[in-house]
Amino acid sequence: MQEIKLWNIEGENVKQVSQSKLDYENRLEKWLIEDISILSDGLAVIGSQVITAYSKKIDILAVNRIGEIIIIELKRDKTYREIVAQALDYATWVKDLSYDELNSIFNKHSNTEYNDLGEYFTSKFEKDSEEIDFNSDHKMLIVGSEIDDSTVRIIDYLSSEPYSVNINAVNFNYFKDNNGKEFLAQSFIKPEENITEESRSKKRKRAKSIITKLFESGKLKVGQKVYLKPAIEQGVERYLVEAEIMNTNQNCLKKQNSDELYSFSKLRALWTDEFNLQDVRKFWGFGVRYDWIDENNKSLNDILEE
Repeated sequence: MQEIKLWNIEGENVKQVSQSKLDYENRLEKWLIEDISILSDGLAVIGSQVITAYSKKIDILAVNRIGEIIIIELKRDKTYREIVAQALDYATWVKDLSYDELNSIFNKHSNTEYNDLGEYFTSKFEKDSEEIDFNSDHKMLIVGSEIDDSTVRIIDYLSSEPYSVNINAVNFNYFKDNNGKEFLAQSFIKPEENITEESRSKKRKRAKSIITKLFESGKLKVGQKVYLKPAIEQGVERYLVEAEIMNTNQNCLKKQNSDELYSFSKLRALWTDEFNLQDVRKFWGFGVRYDWIDENNKSLNDILEE
């Protein structure tokens, strides 16, 4: 891999900073957990040292802004060939994780203020988690320093057609100047978008949201009325939290005395604030299926299972 050099500019003078040899993987893992943007702004940490069903530990498990799960492995004292094989082994477990299992991992291994992965996702990316198909695909990211040409060739081979394995590597070079100031330089083997954006060669079919399933099955229809159950339970008049389904798109709900259209999650969040509802996790996308009811007081989840 091409060598990275670093210079420090002080006024009119330019001075090269020497690259240092330092076992900094433990420090790097801590930095990544505290601020995953060191890798990418398009990632959010689900947990660290996540124990698999095979009693192995994934260094960091993350999610990107479209709900794909990212396995992040630091090289540590392993060879790059060993770490690539290890990441592939972890992927055999990660690929089948359900939302509930991911949420359980999040609650056990995360260090955030949130109690639900969907709520955390919405806060991090400002996207409606109910519309996200978590773990519709997964990717692997190897993190190390001085990634050798052999590893680059392996990653290129696995990620190219016809195999199209979602794997990438990022190289961190460590520098330290004469004043003790430390620097990290980061470079991806393949473009960062390979990790943060949807795979162009994705073979797995994305799951559909509960709202899409209800519309396609005809169990929810245009013109039907739905109601926010937590508001009614907390004393809000039923007619105040009545919404009419206007279309079968994401933004399909119209409340009284307004022409604006909302998604189920957005209108729930709006009414949670408007009526000061208690014990309602307004950003929990998965909760939409339980918080909305029809004219017969059946939840969306009950309607889907009929």
